[in-house]
Amino acid sequence: MQTRAVLAAKKLLAELGIDDTSNIDIRDLIIYHDGIVKEKSMGHCDGRTTIKNGRAIVSLNADIEFPQRKRHVLGHELGHIILHPYRYATFTDDDSTLEGYQKGPQEVEANDFSSELLMPEPIFTDFCHNKKFSPGFVKELGERFNISLTSAIYRYIALGQHPICAFYSKAGRVQYFKKSEELHLWIPDRNKLNVPSDSVANEFYEKGTIYKKAESAQEIVKSTWFDLGKYDRDTSMFEYCIVTPKYNTVLSVVWES
Repeated sequence: MQTRAVLAAKKLLAELGIDDTSNIDIRDLIIYHDGIVKEKSMGHCDGRTTIKNGRAIVSLNADIEFPQRKRHVLGHELGHIILHPYRYATFTDDDSTLEGYQKGPQEVEANDFSSELLMPEPIFTDFCHNKKFSPGFVKELGERFNISLTSAIYRYIALGQHPICAFYSKAGRVQYFKKSEELHLWIPDRNKLNVPSDSVANEFYEKGTIYKKAESAQEIVKSTWFDLGKYDRDTSMFEYCIVTPKYNTVLSVVWES
């Protein structure tokens, strides 16, 4: 969908003659828009944009472990600068806004802008063509686009060829879920409820289990995360968890083989 945010990202790429931003420092794009970037420890806040007299100061949490995560945060803040150019404003972002479960039109737009900027639709779609979904392929996406695994998952939900569903949980409670349009399964209202007791996510919360690469796709059954219809069989599915111990969060990716 060609939203205002997507069109703004495409316009910026065209304006600068950039097809692929995987090797671009997003700080340079913020500077190009008369902003400055400062890195400092910010606790549980990942990024903040403060606009004074029309000029933006972007603060980035220096304690973020992965540079790919920093790219998403900076892309999100750049989205605020371009899409919400108020004379005076402050946008404070943590996992709730960057992961999308604390919704609001401005945060949705900033995330959509960042996704299109870092993973342009034509290139992303072409890279996914005829490739089977797996944890290994998520890693390929991360390396190809220089993005976090979480960002790759959300983009794949929108543009990938294999239907998947992602459940984002924090401290053992589901905060948000998002699924491919082609995934025709009934999802009960799990928001703010505990993760299912037989889920891989619960293994982390209860036992601290984090599966190694070779075992990252764990077999579950459909009823773990979905409601069964009258004639549905409780068939096998897979759950792959992206765990962030620092924030006590899990992104559970669920799909059928």
